[in-house]
Amino acid sequence: MNIKFLGTVALVGAVVAGCNKETQEDESAEKAPVPDAVVLKVNGVELKRSAIENDVEAVIKVHGDKIPAEQLGNIRKQIRSQVVQGYISRIVLSAKAKEGGFVVTDAERKAREEEIVKSLSNQPGGPKSLDEFFKKVYPFGEKRGREEFEQGMLIDKMIKDAQAKAPAVDYKAKAEEIIATIVSNNMKVVSDADALKKIKEIKARLDKVDAKGLAAAFAEEAKNNSACPSSANGGDLGDFGRGAMVPEFDKVAFELPVGKVSEPVKTQFGYHLVFVTSKTPAVEAKGDTPASPEKVRASHVLIKVETPRPVPKVDVIVESLKRQAEGEFSRKFVMAEIEKAKIEAFDDEFKAFAPKSAAKDACKDKDCGECPVEKTEGK
Repeated sequence: MNIKFLGTVALVGAVVAGCNKETQEDESAEKAPVPDAVVLKVNGVELKRSAIENDVEAVIKVHGDKIPAEQLGNIRKQIRSQVVQGYISRIVLSAKAKEGGFVVTDAERKAREEEIVKSLSNQPGGPKSLDEFFKKVYPFGEKRGREEFEQGMLIDKMIKDAQAKAPAVDYKAKAEEIIATIVSNNMKVVSDADALKKIKEIKARLDKVDAKGLAAAFAEEAKNNSACPSSANGGDLGDFGRGAMVPEFDKVAFELPVGKVSEPVKTQFGYHLVFVTSKTPAVEAKGDTPASPEKVRASHVLIKVETPRPVPKVDVIVESLKRQAEGEFSRKFVMAEIEKAKIEAFDDEFKAFAPKSAAKDACKDKDCGECPVEKTEGK
């Protein structure tokens, strides 16, 4: 797991892409805040509005050409939220890492730098070194970039150490279970030849049924054998006009006489038998009555043609499982540490970041001695 110190920089792309124009708000209508007011305290560390706003403006300055003017107000709020979350995480986790005595070696630092530069090299005009990135791209400057890089390294090391002490997981056994499931499912896959054979067998059974009982027999075959959700209704697809179905199916449905079962029809979904139950001719517009296109009502039986799923190698699955586990462990670790932190809000706009403080403010009797918030803070 890597605590990405580049997270705020990457934020704007996601925010801009996901912004909903219908929810824009004009930030100019907000009450002007006091720039240097302390808005949050995180374990006693003061966080001023000016620091937050400077970061927001720095990010917007770097990515401003990608932000539509009409969406700037809403995007600014989303960036502000991410900036605050970043501050809280760094304050809480870096302090814990220092208390734990974690130290980053030169070899670890070099390896991480190379990893970051490699990931950035895929971008057009990507920096060739971390220093170049800090100077030309990073919105908060080289000095802070280095500080956050070091913090991220310490935090990563702390989390990896915690995960190493957690109960061991046999990823190889899990991978083998996954492979066994894939192999088992592949054995149930219906090949093209098998699907054609099965649809022909159904057709042969239906050919033996007289006209009077054909509709009921077809519905029964659909219920028992069709891979389409319409099987619950005996394969009935309802009325549809030309072009509503894939071309191969459409052609047969409109050419087939009512009450007849088609020969097997191959489409992208597999093999079908089509049974037309009624046809409605086209009607020209007359007076206030609009024109009505030709329609048919048909049922079908579908036998899907399936492709076996590739069976991955054990080590590939093991690595994937490890990455997933590392990400989940890191997420829970960070959330747990932030939950334990003492976060105080001094501005209504930031109370969402200090849920304990907000709950305490909402309490009707702050001196009752039974406040659950007080208890969770160890008082």
